[in-house]
Amino acid sequence: MADPLRPEEEEVALAAELALGLLDGEDLAIARRRQLAEPAFAAAVERWVRDFAPLALVGTDAPFSAGLWQRIEARLPGVDQRIVVGLRRWRATAIAAGAAAAVLLAIVLTRPVPEPVVLPPQPVVVAQITGTEGAAFAARYNADQGVLHVRTEALPASRRAPELWVIPAGGKPVSLGLVAARGSRDMAVAPATRALLAEGATLAVTMEDAATAPHAAPGSAPVAAGKITIL
Repeated sequence: MADPLRPEEEEVALAAELALGLLDGEDLAIARRRQLAEPAFAAAVERWVRDFAPLALVGTDAPFSAGLWQRIEARLPGVDQRIVVGLRRWRATAIAAGAAAAVLLAIVLTRPVPEPVVLPPQPVVVAQITGTEGAAFAARYNADQGVLHVRTEALPASRRAPELWVIPAGGKPVSLGLVAARGSRDMAVAPATRALLAEGATLAVTMEDAATAPHAAPGSAPVAAGKITIL
């Protein structure tokens, strides 16, 4: 009686059976789950697929001679019926394996390679906000996240806080909130306001009372303003 397979040999055999398409039912489901969850097992299956691939290019079909399996059985004297049944089962498995391998290799070798999908670059919404008193800000909007990144580059001394406004063409200013007096700040833009951050709209900064911000309307003239540009 042949010795049972060691665990590492069972791993190799299972990967080969999956590559050849010999598994079904629960065995196939278990192997597929392992292929998805275990990189080492998935790599072993892929290696078997690559190893089998050249056979489809060089192999030729050769029919078995009549009575071959019967002659093999006849040369095994004293074999009980269980071994004969096992031999016939092995013969059926060998034939099925050959057919499955041929089908699998044909699929692997003839399957068209999909063209890589090249996504267009995401538009970038930017604005350079400058003023006559030395105030300067830079803004960049991430439309996917609805976040406006504003960097304060220069700001005149004031007891008030800088408040950012978006002014659509022909529309009224809408507050986006307070920006940093120094450094940068990421500002979440409300969904109802995001459509206003469009090409040609104006971003402006006024100096306002921080305690009551955001405001319904500017309380002073802008210290800086700039048009939105989409790159």
